[in-house]
Amino acid sequence: MSGSESHWRRYKKMLSAPCGLALALALSCSVHAAQEAGVPGSYLDFAGGPRVIGMSRAYVGLAEGTDAVAWNPAGLGLLRPNMLSLSHTQTAEGAYFENLSYAQPIYRMGAVGVSYVRLDSGSIPQTDEFNRPVGKFRDVQQTVMAAYGLRPFSPVSIGGTFKYSQQSLAGNSASGWGMDIGVLGMLRRGTSLGIKVKNAVAPALKFDTATDQFPRAAIFGLAQRLWRERLAVTLDAERGLGPGAGEMQWRMGVEGTLFQIAKLRGGFDFRAREFSVGLGYQFGRQSLDYVNSTSRQASASGHHFGLSLAFGGYPVTVRAEPEQFSPVGLQKNTKMIIQVNHSKRIYSWELQIRDQNRDLIKSVRGSGNPPPHLEWDGTRQDGMLAVAGSYTYVLTLVDEDGRKEHTPPQIVRVTYGAPVELLSVQ
Repeated sequence: MSGSESHWRRYKKMLSAPCGLALALALSCSVHAAQEAGVPGSYLDFAGGPRVIGMSRAYVGLAEGTDAVAWNPAGLGLLRPNMLSLSHTQTAEGAYFENLSYAQPIYRMGAVGVSYVRLDSGSIPQTDEFNRPVGKFRDVQQTVMAAYGLRPFSPVSIGGTFKYSQQSLAGNSASGWGMDIGVLGMLRRGTSLGIKVKNAVAPALKFDTATDQFPRAAIFGLAQRLWRERLAVTLDAERGLGPGAGEMQWRMGVEGTLFQIAKLRGGFDFRAREFSVGLGYQFGRQSLDYVNSTSRQASASGHHFGLSLAFGGYPVTVRAEPEQFSPVGLQKNTKMIIQVNHSKRIYSWELQIRDQNRDLIKSVRGSGNPPPHLEWDGTRQDGMLAVAGSYTYVLTLVDEDGRKEHTPPQIVRVTYGAPVELLSVQ
């Protein structure tokens, strides 16, 4: 078994062939991890909630919510609300996989997140060299993660995840520290690109007879949001770093939203030939999720259940519909749709629209909560029509404690029949 062969050789005498197969399956957090069994820390490849698993772990380019702690800490730089999530997985082989995570934004200073991951194989029969039962043993692997993400400038976020891993197997235990690092870039037209170096500082578990070191890998993730973010398509490519890196591993996922409450997910892992399908129900700022995964390399399925809660924080969004209009055409204005779920009372708000030179051309402000939508007909503050081009708009809120929250700069285009170049948001 790669990565920990010397460690496992110590225990081969107490396992019969059937028992060894059961252990290999049980140590996988679900059936689709069976071919990775024995690789140190492989269970962390399945950390996160059902959303991650439902998209076949093609998540580095999306990296949203508490799942960013394990998959790309840079995603925490975009976190708005406080979030709490928990998930449970049980396999037909009797293994349990638990994940509890919490993330919280820090006012204008990114966000922090913590996560606890535990894999328990359950009781496994122990046999002697004559295949006679002599008792039972279990394997428990667990990791505590602490992450921080920051958005130093508009298009790019960065982050890191420190992790402390521990394993207890048949009365022997070891532990070690490690770190992941990640970058997330928000490109144009709903496209995002993520890069994660898994085990950039690799945990090393020192047992009595051997040391198991988690393998390093680089993961590149691409995500595309379509149809006003009702559809997300993701693609991840993972390559090991160092000797014996192996070939590139590809994963892809998709998530669709129906009627703003139902989530449908699917994914495919090309190496494991694994299919994942799942669904979620979103009510308010909470969601319930379920995923089932199947693989041609195994004989059973993994069932994943999860609950996610969002509260407090600084959640505010604004988007222009349509994103392009003509003050003298059929579509003479655009509607700025505003959503606010702030835990504090709003004192005042302001919507600013700026041109390509960053000059303010339009400002609308008020007290209390902003209206559900505002309309802009392309006029400047002086009443003159804005020239054709691309404009950025930002909504700013001030709560009762005097704290300000800014939405990320977004683009709306004014046209008069001639094409214009898109503005690059800095």
